[in-house]
Amino acid sequence: MKERASIVVEEYLQVIYSLLSEGKPIKAVNLANRLETSPSTVHATLSRMQRDALINIGKKKEIELTEEGFKKAENLAARHRLVETFLCDTLGIPWHEVHTHAHVMEHGLTPLIEEKLAEFLNFPETCPHGTPIPGSNKTLPENMIQLDAVKNGDQIEIVVIDESLEDSVELMRFLEEKKILPGKQHQVLETLAVTKTIILESEAGQVTIPFDIANKIGVIPVEE
Repeated sequence: MKERASIVVEEYLQVIYSLLSEGKPIKAVNLANRLETSPSTVHATLSRMQRDALINIGKKKEIELTEEGFKKAENLAARHRLVETFLCDTLGIPWHEVHTHAHVMEHGLTPLIEEKLAEFLNFPETCPHGTPIPGSNKTLPENMIQLDAVKNGDQIEIVVIDESLEDSVELMRFLEEKKILPGKQHQVLETLAVTKTIILESEAGQVTIPFDIANKIGVIPVEE
């Protein structure tokens, strides 16, 4: 039996996989920013991961997952989103907190428990934040756009909250309180280029979203 990667390496694999899914460049600086750690620590961990054949580092310092690294990262992403779903749907942990708690729980799951958990949850297709769970064959809608691309008067439905926002419990709490949740519909009242904000009308009343947050929220148009 192969030895399981350390918790630190697992966290790096998850972040690399997340950045890859978002289509963002994967370099040490991106990892340092997302993980909120020093560049020297990141470089040391990346060297270890390269030694263990989990990543390749190109001439321009771009990071790529090897076949083995991608397999491990995808499994970790599935496990994390599965635990989030269990915490939210079964245990009733608040939506804005499940990401943090899942990070603690997920590292202790054995493959058997993960399998049984998926079966218990009836094989969910997405996590509570709308991100597809690897292995479910679920994909994001082709007509999905980012919230910062909407126009005044548009009726929209929230599809997914970018994983890069989930580390901020306070931001996620705000989104939950304002009903910026997958499946919820909103009307775009105004987009303000000067203040770089979008004003939405929802069941929670009017809510103002900055562009830098809106571009991390996926939505689809709703036919009236």
